[in-house]
Formats: sequence, structure tokens, C-alpha cells
Amino acid sequence: MKGIKRHDFAYKLTWALVHRPLSRMYNFEYETIDAGHSPYIVISNHLTNLDPLLIGLSFKKSMYYVASDHVLRSGLKSKILNFLMSPIARAKTAQETQTVITIFRRLKEKCNICIFAEGTTSFDGETGEVQRTIGKLVKRAAVALVTYRFTGSYFTYPRWARFIHRGKMQGRLVQIYSPEKIASMTEDEIHAAIIKDIYVNAYAEQEKAPVEFRGKNPAEYLETVLYCCPKCGQFSTLKSRDDMLFCKCGFQVRYNEFGYFETPGKKEPPPFASILEWAKWQRQEVNALAGKMESLDSNTPVFTDEDQRLFQITRASHNTLAAKGKLVLFKDRLSVIEESGGAVEFPLKTIADIGVITMMTIIFSTNENKIYEIHSKHPRSALKYMEIYRARKKIKE
Repeated sequence: MKGIKRHDFAYKLTWALVHRPLSRMYNFEYETIDAGHSPYIVISNHLTNLDPLLIGLSFKKSMYYVASDHVLRSGLKSKILNFLMSPIARAKTAQETQTVITIFRRLKEKCNICIFAEGTTSFDGETGEVQRTIGKLVKRAAVALVTYRFTGSYFTYPRWARFIHRGKMQGRLVQIYSPEKIASMTEDEIHAAIIKDIYVNAYAEQEKAPVEFRGKNPAEYLETVLYCCPKCGQFSTLKSRDDMLFCKCGFQVRYNEFGYFETPGKKEPPPFASILEWAKWQRQEVNALAGKMESLDSNTPVFTDEDQRLFQITRASHNTLAAKGKLVLFKDRLSVIEESGGAVEFPLKTIADIGVITMMTIIFSTNENKIYEIHSKHPRSALKYMEIYRARKKIKE
């Protein structure tokens, strides 16, 4: 119990220190929430890395956050975080029985839990997939469920952005489900309710009430999410600078203060008005490419990126450098080709899943439950590797 008391003190001290400056700094409007039950599980959408701090402003009672285990692999910072808050680590792309065990142990100790149901922040401003297992977890927990929704966060600090763009953010209670209500619902009904409660389309919100978001170099690193040029159809040719995104084929658009694209000096509108429209189109393009992969020669690259570093991951502990060189996706394998000519290769059939953490770190797990990350020294899209892998896997099933 000493640990719980320490974590509770650290949570309340953090709230007291940051609630005013944080809300002013990001123009964040929130409401204080009393769930009326204890313990409870808070489930929210996930738009920025600021979300754990921001959602904490609405809840004065301490919570244990379920967090990607990469936050516990940053040396001294992670040790301090673990000592003060003890987040519940979850490794992306891997089945984490230990995460569930820890959640139930904390609930049994009358502690509250906060889960960002998508497991990752949004790339395009729309709420992502919510795994069906979340309904099962809430049902088995048999405690109150609190659903919470952020709006405005995506344009304030997009996952792909280098700098914050100040505008307006809000955090609001959506629904409180009592333990009795949860007991009366099926797992599928709980899952559907969570999806409905936390869903946000950032561009639909902008259409209803436009807000300007201003900041330094607003388009920089957009190529980490938008990886296919709508003019020439080529992958990995887009680059960003200041408020512009452009391709070597001559295509260019400006990202404006409302989060939309415009064509400077031209009357015709851009091919896509929003990041969300563009992202949906490029997923169709990558799905088409995935369908053609089988016909490629086994040594024909699908995607390549230079100056990459491959790390093997020890969960919630540290990274070990395994290789560095050119990352190449072939139709049947993912390879890191070193300058010496050697290569570390992973047959795609042995990869359990590929995901993305932070802005552009590729994370993948193998069927042997080993986890690896690929880091880049320069802006490049990790998203394209995840999306083509999942598209190919769906075709193979």
C-alpha cells in the first residue's frame, strides 16, 4: 500500500501544480468529474501525447494509466515516472496478458484505471479502431465505466507535427455507466457504447465551429503521415517545409491555419481538402499495391528508407541495437541491409503485427513474441509499412 499512497500523492501534487498553467498554455477547457462510484475505469479517445496530463485535470482522484511500454524505456526519466506514477505497461503489437492482470490487481486494490482505447494517437484526426477485447475487459472488471472525449486536440498537437499549434481544446464527460448498468450489458454492447462515446472526426468538428490553430512551421513532417503523392502516384516522394507539402513532380499544397489544404497562387482546389480525405485515399492506393505484391520478384523492393536503426526490445526496460542501414520491404520479408552487405531479415509470415509509436518509429512483434523497433534519422513514414503489412495480411487470410 505504500506504493499506492506514493502514487496517489504524486498524482494529486501534479494536478495542483499543472492544472492552471496547462489549461492556459493549450487553451484547454475541461470539467471536473465525480464518477459517483469507486473504483472505475475511464476510457477516452486518444489524439495527442498530452492526453494523460490533460485528462487528469478532469479527475482529482488518482488513476493508473495504461501506457505503451516505450515510455518505460527512457532511462532515468522512465525510472522517475515509474516511481511516481507506476503506469501499466502495454507493448503494442503484442498480446499482453500481464497488462490485464495488473489492471485487475489495481481495481481489486480500489484504484481507478485510465485507458486510451485506440492504443495509439490519431494520424488523421479520426478515432481509430477499438479492439473488441476492451468490452470483455470492462465486463469482467464489473466496475463503473466513465467515457471521456477530447476535441480540438488533433489540430493543437498533431501526431506528425514538430510544434504545437495553439487554438482551442476541450475535454468532456460523455457517459457514466454504473456497475449495475455494466452487469446488464453484453460485451458487444459495451464495445459498441465505447466506440459511440469516444468517436471524434476532427474535421467534422471544424466544420461545425471553425477554430484557427497557429504555430511554427505547421506543415513540417506531414510526410510522416501522407506518403503518397496524389499527382504522380509515387510513394515516399513528398517533403515538407514551413507550411508547405510538395513532391518532386511539382505538386504542392499549403496547410492553413484551420487544418485544411489550399493551392497557393492557383484557382483550382487541391485534390484533397483535408489530411483525413488524403489518408483515406492513400490507404486505397496502398491496398492496391498490396494486391500486386505477390506478382513481384522476390528481390524487388516495395518500400525503402535509408539510415535506419533496428533495435530489439526488452519490455519496459531497454533497447538493444541489432542493426543499422537501409530498411527494405520486399514481398516476403522486411530487411535491414547494413553497409557491410549483411542483412537482418524477418520473413513477413513470422511477423505477428506491425505498428507505429510516437511520430515515426516502427514497432513489430514476431510469432516468437519478440519485439523490435526501427528508428529513423530523418522524416519518413512508418505508417506506410504498417498499412501495407496489414493490407497484405488481410489479402492472405
